[in-house]
Amino acid sequence: MNSLEHPSEKSTISEVDAILKRLLKNWASSKKARKDWDFKTGSQSLDSIREDIQQMATRWPDQEAVIREATQIDQGFVADIEQYAPAIETALREAGIPLRGTYPTYEFPPFKLSFSQETVRLALGRRSQQTKAFAPDQLAAWVAGQYKRVIESKFDSNRFCKELFNAYVMLNQLEMKTEVVQWGHPILLKDIYKLLTFRQSAKQDYPEPLFVFDLARLKEQTEIQYEDHAFELVPSREQSKNFILVNSWGQENRVGSLTIYDRENK
Repeated sequence: MNSLEHPSEKSTISEVDAILKRLLKNWASSKKARKDWDFKTGSQSLDSIREDIQQMATRWPDQEAVIREATQIDQGFVADIEQYAPAIETALREAGIPLRGTYPTYEFPPFKLSFSQETVRLALGRRSQQTKAFAPDQLAAWVAGQYKRVIESKFDSNRFCKELFNAYVMLNQLEMKTEVVQWGHPILLKDIYKLLTFRQSAKQDYPEPLFVFDLARLKEQTEIQYEDHAFELVPSREQSKNFILVNSWGQENRVGSLTIYDRENK
């Protein structure tokens, strides 16, 4: 629902637009006339401006009342969750958002969308953007633009595997207390993420939901490998140590550890 759907408001807005358009046109004509010393045109323009301002002053109370009434109707629609929630969910899904959750909080990895009384917040980890626009179609278009910018970004799986590989090797050596890497030994993905984002600035640039999203894109590959090593993402028995990966079909997978094998000895 949109306030512009109210016929009385449409005609009111058209009326105000017409007056303002004339005002701008006559004001531009008046300024040009002053520059050119075109006295007749300048006088006519000022007369027209005075008439429009008087008309605006006379009509504005009624016009404002119409707009405020339409606004209250829209605010009531948004406040009525039984009406607004289905409307916003339909608009988001039609915009291509794989929505999960219920109003006022939705998730579609790597994003989280939440509604409050005055703002709508779209978060990616600790980074977030806000809008005060609640109209379903306009909001859905804004969300879809942010979402598609991320999911349609190029995914360099080889580079990501290299980063995972280097972190795995370091953590494997620390955990096993040896310089010889114990291939086939699982390393927690949460520990790998902590190592990859050791610096606070790195964590801000690469929030955990984006890391999980990259893992989901990686897991969709039939075979995950880097140079002479094979990767395996496996779930942890401890649910708190798992990440929930959502693939492009909306299916969920839980993974907690990364195991890398030397392909010759797997």
